[in-house]
Amino acid sequence: MLINFTVRNFCSFGQEERFSMVAGKTRNFSERTIRIPSANVKLTKFKAVYGANASGKSNLVRAIDFMQNSVLHGIPKDTNMSYCRLSDINEEQPSRFSVELVINKVRYIYGFEAILSSGQFTKEWMHEVRQNKCKTIFFRDTITGYFDVATYIDDIQLAERLNFYADDVKCDGTILFLLVMNKNKDTLYDTYSVLSAYKSVYHWFKFKLSVNFPDEPITQFNYFFDSQGSAAAEELLARFGTGIAKVHVCDEPIEKLTTQMSKHLWSELTDNLTEQKKRYAENHPERVPAIMLRSREDHSMYILELVEDEIKCKTLKFQHQHGQSLYSLKEESDGTIRLLDLLEVLLSNSSDTVYIIDEVSRCLHPLLTKKFIVDFLSLAAERNIQLIVTTHEADLMDLDILRQDEISFISKRDTDGTSKIYELEKFGARFDKRIRKAYLEGEYGAIPQMNGRNLITHSSQTTQ
Repeated sequence: MLINFTVRNFCSFGQEERFSMVAGKTRNFSERTIRIPSANVKLTKFKAVYGANASGKSNLVRAIDFMQNSVLHGIPKDTNMSYCRLSDINEEQPSRFSVELVINKVRYIYGFEAILSSGQFTKEWMHEVRQNKCKTIFFRDTITGYFDVATYIDDIQLAERLNFYADDVKCDGTILFLLVMNKNKDTLYDTYSVLSAYKSVYHWFKFKLSVNFPDEPITQFNYFFDSQGSAAAEELLARFGTGIAKVHVCDEPIEKLTTQMSKHLWSELTDNLTEQKKRYAENHPERVPAIMLRSREDHSMYILELVEDEIKCKTLKFQHQHGQSLYSLKEESDGTIRLLDLLEVLLSNSSDTVYIIDEVSRCLHPLLTKKFIVDFLSLAAERNIQLIVTTHEADLMDLDILRQDEISFISKRDTDGTSKIYELEKFGARFDKRIRKAYLEGEYGAIPQMNGRNLITHSSQTTQ
C-alpha cells in the first residue's frame, strides 16, 4: 500500500512536494484506516484531491504515471519538456520521484532522479525499513559512477553476482537498476529470498498501481466473464440507474481485429497474454488471460482471451430493462461507459491495489459520483485497497462522509506559480463544521481566483 509519493521539478511542481496517505488524528470512521505495526504506520484507504482548474491536480497524477512508466519501460518519450518550466534553471536540474510503500508488511523507500531535458537518470535508490532500522538495498549515482549494491549481503558469491550486474549499468543513465533486476531473474529470486525487495517493489509498480486518466479505460471487464462477477456488476449497474438489466458476452470473429492492426502490435498482445498465463499459473490458475481493447474515437470494444493456447475474441452487449435488443458499448451514454469503468474499483478482489483516478466525476451526475465514493468507502472497511481521486465535487466535502485526513488540496503559490500540496487536517476544523461552505468561500484556498472586473464587450464596426 502507498504511504506517500514525493515529486520535485515536474510540470507545475517546482520545489519538493509530498502527497501522503498517512492517517492523521481524526477518530471517526476508523474502520477505513489500516494500522500496520511491522511498518509502524497507519494509512487511509481513500483520498479526494481538490483544487482549482490548472492548480496541478492532474500533474500529480501525471507525476505518478511518469514514475510508473519509467520503472517499467524507461523514461517515456516526449517528456523532455516536462520539467517545471516556471523557472529557467530547472531545465538542467534533476527531477525527483520517490514512493514509500508497504508490501507484505515490509516498508520500502524507492526513488530516482533524472534530468528530463536530456532523458538521463542520475540517481536511484531503494531502502528497506524494519523496526525503525533503515537498510540500503542499493544506491547509485550515474554521474560519479558510485554504486552501493551488496553491502548487506553475507553470501560472497551472491554479492559478486550483484556487483557484476551493477558494473554493467553503473554509469548508464538510460535505464533503472530496478528494471535491470527484473529482466529474466526469476530463478535468481527463487534461489535467494534475500533479494525479494527487487521483485516486490517492481511488481507493485507493474501489478498493484493503476493510474487512470479521464479518457482512458480503467477496467478489463474481467468480472463479466464469471457468473458471480457478472451478477454483482449487473446489480451495481441497476443500483446506479443505468437502465441496463443484463450483460452478454458475445463471440466476435478474430479477423475483425487482425485486419486492423500491425503484426508488431499483434505480437505485443500475444506476448502479453502469454505472460499473463505464466503469472496466473503460479498464483491464480482459475483466471483466464485477457486483454481489453477499446477505441477512444467510438468506444468500440473487444476482449482477447487465451484459452488452451488459442486466442479468442469477444465483446460485450447490453440488454436494457425494456425490450430484448442488445446494444454495443459505443451505443451507451458517456456516463454509463464511465460507470462501467469505475465498477472495477468496487468489484476488484485484488488486495493492496492502489487506484488513482483523475477527474473521477467526468461525465457523471453529481449524485452518481457521490454514490460511487460512498459505496467504495463502505467496502474500504473490509478490503485493503486504496483509492485516490481528483475532483471538483464539493458535495463530498462533508465530515459525515469523509475523514479530514481523506481530503487534500493542491493550489498555486502566489510567489512563483508552482503547485503545493496540503491537507484539510492542518486547518483543525471542528467535527461539526460545514467544510463545503468554508471551502467554497475560500477558507482553505484551492479555488479559482476570479477578479471582479466587468465583462468587456466588443462591438463590430464597419470601416468605410
